[in-house]
Amino acid sequence: MYKFLSYRPVVPDDAKMLLDWRTAPHVTQYMLTDVPYDIERQAAWIERCNARDDYQHCIIQIEGRDVGYSSITLTDKRSQIGEIGVYIGDQSAPHALTAYNFAGTLNHAFFSMGLHKLVNHVVDWNSRTIRTQTFIGYRHVGVLEGHVLKDGARHDLHIFEQSAAHWAEFRKKFAHTTNWWGEETVYRGR
Repeated sequence: MYKFLSYRPVVPDDAKMLLDWRTAPHVTQYMLTDVPYDIERQAAWIERCNARDDYQHCIIQIEGRDVGYSSITLTDKRSQIGEIGVYIGDQSAPHALTAYNFAGTLNHAFFSMGLHKLVNHVVDWNSRTIRTQTFIGYRHVGVLEGHVLKDGARHDLHIFEQSAAHWAEFRKKFAHTTNWWGEETVYRGR
């Protein structure tokens, strides 16, 4: 386990921090949608998310300090398919440390939630995340040309996938086997 990296549950009191991050230029420029700056709306959204059975989310911490957000959405319950979303909101967080936030999230999605596969969608302007997807074991499976309309311009949407079986093998190079809550995870096959 990476001792510098931890996660904690999202609570309604996180509304302002999350909204500040989500609406910051260094984050919102990579998002498919923009959100209004409304703290009450954000707190209500957190409460709705915490009550869902098809969505889990957490705050990413580096050395005990809140630095980012991660979520896992179950997009197809029957087939056990999901999608993750991650962003680092605190620009002062060390990039060398935040780069490893994916390991706990993938362990959580595959081995705690029991997902079979993750399918992520990344807009073409987010070149760093496009490169990162293959670094962490995803396979590039296609491009939906002109699929996203943002600020009056059309953009391509890249699609990546990874299975639990692939991650079980691929994660060995990162030596991180715990989920968001620090629990050991084991691949049991399906």
